[in-house]
Amino acid sequence: MKFLFRKMYLVFLIPILLGSCTAYKKLPYVKEAETISKEEFEKAAKNYEAKIMPNDELSIIVTTPTIAASSGFNPLYSTQLADDTGLKSLSNNQGQVQTYIVDSQGYINFPILGKLKLGGLTKGEALTLLHGLLYPKYINEEPVINIRFLNYKVTVLGEVAKPGIYTSSNEQMTIFDALASAGDLTIYGKRSNVLLIRENAAGERNIHRIDLQDKNILLDNNIYYLQQNDKIFVEANKSKGNNSQFGTLEGLAISGVSLLLSIISLITR
Repeated sequence: MKFLFRKMYLVFLIPILLGSCTAYKKLPYVKEAETISKEEFEKAAKNYEAKIMPNDELSIIVTTPTIAASSGFNPLYSTQLADDTGLKSLSNNQGQVQTYIVDSQGYINFPILGKLKLGGLTKGEALTLLHGLLYPKYINEEPVINIRFLNYKVTVLGEVAKPGIYTSSNEQMTIFDALASAGDLTIYGKRSNVLLIRENAAGERNIHRIDLQDKNILLDNNIYYLQQNDKIFVEANKSKGNNSQFGTLEGLAISGVSLLLSIISLITR
């Protein structure tokens, strides 16, 4: 009888131990990252620059040695006018500077130049475009142009500790930065199948499935670096799905069986 109880105990214990070993393998990120060669890293290690997308809010300020030369490209609005018209504005030392909302076609309405398509361009490309259009045709002094994203944010949902919307002050965020901001995945988060929803410059939604355990994610800049307004959804793994099938009574029953096996083990020693 003593032998039989021990055998029953082992029958329940061994699957638990084996399951623990298997579960551990699902936890690490970017497995075997150390096997990526230096050459591969150097090839991928280029500065990533976010592209301007529909619904982005931009600050564009043009400065010149003579303030009057560029003042027409930095329209000022009073706070009251901004409130009444719904115009976005950004404070500077002289008042409220208008900011620009990129429309669904990628255009902004820029002073003097009129409708200007910036959608799909990086900040560097937009700066080059604006500089070429303004100087020397409209401004006879070399201008300094500054463009900033005012809404660089990503959304993280699902099996993370702190779901929410997270912003970046330096206009750059990696997928691991976003997950770290959200408190990392919970133990139920499915690392091998994270969903990324992204809109392109045409306003079309694209869906990407990401394996956070795949070392090659470090070499794919289009996935490793997030675009503003990206949505990340972490799915629940099978463990949470299986656990959700058990109600309170079933959970108590399982706990009772576990306790009983432990008592039997102590008695038969």
